[in-house]
Amino acid sequence: MIPRSQSAARARKAPSRPMEERLLAATNLAGTFYAPARTKAGHVREAIAPAERARPWAERLPPTDLRHYYGLRDGRWCDGLYLSSGASDVRAMRRALAADGAGTPGPRILDFGCGAGRMTRHLDAEAETGEVWGVDIHAEAIRWAQAHLPPFHFVTTTTAPHLPFEDRSFDLVFASSVWTHIGDLDDAWLLEVRRILKPGGRLYFTISDAETLDRIAREAPDHASNDHVAALDAETGMLSRPWRAFITRTSPWKQRVVYDREDFLAHIARWMDVRAVIPGGHGWQTAILLAKPGAQS
Repeated sequence: MIPRSQSAARARKAPSRPMEERLLAATNLAGTFYAPARTKAGHVREAIAPAERARPWAERLPPTDLRHYYGLRDGRWCDGLYLSSGASDVRAMRRALAADGAGTPGPRILDFGCGAGRMTRHLDAEAETGEVWGVDIHAEAIRWAQAHLPPFHFVTTTTAPHLPFEDRSFDLVFASSVWTHIGDLDDAWLLEVRRILKPGGRLYFTISDAETLDRIAREAPDHASNDHVAALDAETGMLSRPWRAFITRTSPWKQRVVYDREDFLAHIARWMDVRAVIPGGHGWQTAILLAKPGAQS
């Protein structure tokens, strides 16, 4: 047991960091991300400006700091590229569902890890006849989407594996580049999604695997991910022995999760039926389509 005097001395020597940075580093905390501009006096949720409200919602685009690098090319932001990336990823998902005989998704759809609605916004036809929801731990992105994308439903969630929905309530859940960041409780999150799916409902999501690493190393040798993998390998020697998964860096925002694809598929196949595996189905990532056992009602 460390004497209190020594403990206090260590605390004084520890570098001081803002509370938000400490929370971001605590990956097991429920509610890791918070809306910005909080002071001791409180904070304000601003209303949409009248000029913005007068614009059709389909023309409203989130601030660049809420786009998570989508639409960034050669250091410049391109609105058209941001919109087309979301539309392209939705088309890829539709193709996977159609090939599996799932037909039109809906009537209840959940975008798990939706950000500011990059993909959600391209499901407007489904929103007219059913319900399309989006959830994310990035509160600022959710606040923007709630104010600017009225056809859809958005809710802020936490890093704890719980979703605020009843059992067997969704026909489709999709998660684009989300399991690539869940370094803790990934099994619990998969089972939570299984809980809210209807029997026969689909989960479409993407992962990084060894093929992802090979493509990044080959096609983008200057990509930061190569350095992150090399740093972890230098520390652990992981690449010279068999591995099931590894996580580079820390915190839900920065960490990257890489799976051994075959091991991962064998693991999750105990809980859901693997319907399709599409290497390169989402950029460098592998897309996976699962089905909850049972007949769809």
